[in-house]
Amino acid sequence: MGVMGVMGASAAPATTVAMISAMVTPALLILGSASLVASALLRMARVVDRARILCAAAHEGAPKPLGASRVELRSGLLRHSARARYIEWSVASLYAAVVIFVASCLSIALEQWSVALLPGLPFGLAFAGTLLLLAGAGWMVAESRMSGLQISEEIALALGHLKGEEQ
Repeated sequence: MGVMGVMGASAAPATTVAMISAMVTPALLILGSASLVASALLRMARVVDRARILCAAAHEGAPKPLGASRVELRSGLLRHSARARYIEWSVASLYAAVVIFVASCLSIALEQWSVALLPGLPFGLAFAGTLLLLAGAGWMVAESRMSGLQISEEIALALGHLKGEEQ
C-alpha cells in the first residue's frame, strides 16, 4: 500500500500540473490577441481622427487649407473608409479569437474533469482561435500596406505642390 499510495498521491498533482500547463498556451494566445486588438484600436483612432478632418473640410467646401483638391479629398476619404473597414474586420476577428481562446481554456479544464465527452473540443477551439488570430493579423497587414501607400501618395502630392511653388 505504501508504494501505491505514494504513486496515487503524486498522479493527482501531475494531472493538475498538466492541465494547468495545457491552459497556459491559450492564455498566451489571449495576450497576443489582446495586444493586437490594442494596436488595431489605436490605428482606428488615427484613421477616424484624420477622416473627421477630411469630412469637415468636405462639409465646409474648403479642401484648399489641407492643400488638396476636391478629387484628392474624395480619394483620401475613400481610402480612409477602406482602412477603417480593414481595421474593423481585424478587431472583430481578434475579439472573436480571444473569446474562442477563453473557451479553449475552459474546455481543457472540462475535458480533465469529465470523461472526455468531447476529446477534440480543446484542439478544435484552439485551432479556430488561431485561424481568427491569423485573419485579424492579415487584415492589419492589409491596412498597414494601405496606410503606407496613402502616406507615400500624400508626400508625393505635397512635394509636387512645393515644386510648383518654386517655379
